[in-house]
Amino acid sequence: LIHQTALNALSKYGCGSCGPRGFYGTIDAHLEIEDTMSSFLQTEGAVLYSDGASAVTSTVAAFAKRGDLLIVDEGVNEALLTGVSLSRANVRYFRHNDVKDLRRLLEKVRANDIALKRKPTDQRRFLVVEGLYRNWGTLAPLKEIVALKEEFHYRLILDDSQAMGTLGENGRGTLEHFGLSPMVHAEIVTFSLENAFGSIGGMTVGNEEVVDHQRLSGAGYCFSASSPPFLCKVGVASVRRIQGKLNHANHTNNAAAHETEEELSGQLLLKRLTQNTTKIYATLTDSSHPHALKLRNRLVITSHPLSPLIYLRLSDEEATSRTRGEQTLIMDKIAGRCFLEAGVAIVSTGGHVKKYLQLVPEPCLRITANVSQEEDDIEALVRALGDAVQSVFK
Repeated sequence: LIHQTALNALSKYGCGSCGPRGFYGTIDAHLEIEDTMSSFLQTEGAVLYSDGASAVTSTVAAFAKRGDLLIVDEGVNEALLTGVSLSRANVRYFRHNDVKDLRRLLEKVRANDIALKRKPTDQRRFLVVEGLYRNWGTLAPLKEIVALKEEFHYRLILDDSQAMGTLGENGRGTLEHFGLSPMVHAEIVTFSLENAFGSIGGMTVGNEEVVDHQRLSGAGYCFSASSPPFLCKVGVASVRRIQGKLNHANHTNNAAAHETEEELSGQLLLKRLTQNTTKIYATLTDSSHPHALKLRNRLVITSHPLSPLIYLRLSDEEATSRTRGEQTLIMDKIAGRCFLEAGVAIVSTGGHVKKYLQLVPEPCLRITANVSQEEDDIEALVRALGDAVQSVFK
């Protein structure tokens, strides 16, 4: 149905939209996805960017300027760091997901304020984190971060690209997962449409002030051609599917297809993703599974159990005596064998997840859980991975 939505929109609108949003590039499809997303996330407004990375980058740079202060988790992704750099603000980094180190840094800034007789309100200050970290698969301790934000009077910029549509009871991301709300606990929430929503582009949501400010100050909004209308329609359809509201009429006459799609929408869709993620974790760590046993003392999972991005690195025993290049080569060989010998696609990250980062993760294998995976697929994954590890470590 998502595919058919795209085809219908292409027939109606054509492909391109011919200009930036503020000039002659805004049409009804752009306004529809902004209204749909702000309603879904229960915010006052939303602003659409035509590229996922530029949405994140432009959002940070639109609000933080020279003289402002950004307190940033050192594990954030490349797009956030580009926005941090373009802002020209003063930047301090805290250790990845380390709330104690964050408090230490905030107290140091406060002590400096006292010494300089400066009020916290004399400088715009932001905490910058991801909800679910793209390069780590770790989950930010948002409740603790929000508590510190409020205690020290900062604003929170949250990149929720990986969690939006995958976490939370209704798929509203890490804020919902922790019982928090946009605008109230995170003033600025930005995310890509290129993951769970199956489209291209990105969005930022918040109150009217946050949204309207970007229409004049968001570089990716002002100077980029607007998103093709059919991609907006895909985004709207994806939101409605997550909500269980996708209309099947005028899409297909195949009753069996209707039934399959209905089974994978709304709460059932989110439940299936959670089940598959849990099943992959459980199978990989099952000490009684013959192929999972081949991973023991070789690979360890480093991502959060709820993360659909599953990361495995070499165990300390295997990594200690090896350089980063040697570890990367091992991971490349494992991923290559999985694909060539079993047709299972696993990503080796060591060769490309290393540039433009404040903190470079160890070489890993990345597995992505999705709703289309069946139990046989998960068994095939673990079998292929176990056989590849056994072969590489011979």
